Amino acid sequence: MLRSALRIAILLALPAPALAAGATATGSGGLRLIGEQVLPKGLDVAGTRVGGLSGLAFDETNGRWLALSDDRSENAPARFYELALAYDATAFRGAAVTGVVTLSAAAGKPFPTGTIDPEALRLTGNGDLYWTSEGDARAGFSPSLNASKPDGRFLRGFSLPARYHNGDGTHGPRDNLAFEGLAIAPDGKTLILALENALIEDGPKASLEAGSPVRIATIDAASGEPGPEWVYVTDPIRQAPAKPGGFADNGISEILPLGNDALLVLERGYVQGRGNSIRLYRAETAGATDVSHLDHLAGTAWQPLRKTLVLDLAGLDVKLDNFEGMDWGPGLPNGHRSLVLVSDDNFNDSQVTKFLVFEVTDPALAP
Repeated sequence: MLRSALRIAILLALPAPALAAGATATGSGGLRLIGEQVLPKGLDVAGTRVGGLSGLAFDETNGRWLALSDDRSENAPARFYELALAYDATAFRGAAVTGVVTLSAAAGKPFPTGTIDPEALRLTGNGDLYWTSEGDARAGFSPSLNASKPDGRFLRGFSLPARYHNGDGTHGPRDNLAFEGLAIAPDGKTLILALENALIEDGPKASLEAGSPVRIATIDAASGEPGPEWVYVTDPIRQAPAKPGGFADNGISEILPLGNDALLVLERGYVQGRGNSIRLYRAETAGATDVSHLDHLAGTAWQPLRKTLVLDLAGLDVKLDNFEGMDWGPGLPNGHRSLVLVSDDNFNDSQVTKFLVFEVTDPALAP
């Protein structure tokens, strides 16, 4: 009911930068880059500024894409966009924004400014949406997991374990480092949530010396009951900022299922004066400790998810940006699956909204 009635296909088929077809990199692990597309800056769709695309989901039923904006209802009410991406195994020919849908709060109205921070998005088989909010400790709202109808109407919020609620500075999620990743298990019954960095009581943020122990939690989609939790240890920050005291981070920005026992994890880092680092890892649950019974990880014994490098995007002939969204795309004419990444421009004029399309050449990487 809050859907913006936009059906004008805004063709953004800008010529992709010169890119060697089939570009690969060390640790490419079964992914072949098909191409890239960049949206123009300042794009307006139905009175909303397109930007902050942090969650990406492919609607297999309708052959369209959905992209969640992390706008905190500041530039326009919290929303997701409908997209058309034109590609096959030989080329990525264009991207189009075809519509925008406003997310409503439980009361049926758009989220007020500064009360929500949308980050990750997934689609169910019937078209309903699951999405996360990262929360804001300073603004007083905790991270959340929510469900909405395809037209943006609010369905339900999930009751999460207390450890994921804002704390007093000695425990709970770190500000702006909470729920960045969301996946639906192959059985369609289990939701998988990934923090960006460790809870305060679990360990440190990623640093130049060490990675961060990040909880990956499961939730039963029907009952809302919490399930097993595992630990994924991120890479350390790749390098020091260009100037002492500059900003630097690294953490999980998205996850996808790889069968029943593994995840594809997108690690995204940024170092001021150096740029972005983007890596994809396979993380296996076999042998990992279920830490759902542990109130804190620090000082306890546990075995993390085993991770294996799939692709370091630094080895591609692509200018990297703040990639945060990722989903499996449609099958290609040759029978292989596709994978699409999107970057969040942070509504910053120095950044871009970029899509990368890959062919999945290794069956072990298929969902």
